Amino acid sequence: MVKKKEDVKHEKDCGEGEKFNSKTHVKEYKRKCKGCGKIWHVLASREKKLEKDMKSNTCDQQISACGMCGGNWMALQSATQAKRNEHALTDELTRLKHCPNCGSGNYEETEITYEKK
Repeated sequence: MVKKKEDVKHEKDCGEGEKFNSKTHVKEYKRKCKGCGKIWHVLASREKKLEKDMKSNTCDQQISACGMCGGNWMALQSATQAKRNEHALTDELTRLKHCPNCGSGNYEETEITYEKK
């Protein structure tokens, strides 16, 4: 599912005029499968971290590729590990964005913000 602003529903704001602050608020996505009706929740910070890690891993792969030109064994090992990391991160992000019950990627998403206790 591609997230569009008009698709995201806000169940609770941080407060009138108050902006999201990660030190005082928690944001999560409440997702409802359009196929089977299953509801699941995902922390927004978890998805954001995975996406950030994927970008960082891409940079690591590019840096490793520079070292492989000379046949450097360590650079090759590093590139192999970076590829494994990429697959693991992609798999985890895909898992979070698909229904845990039927595997569908077709869902309705509601963004929910809570105050930390």
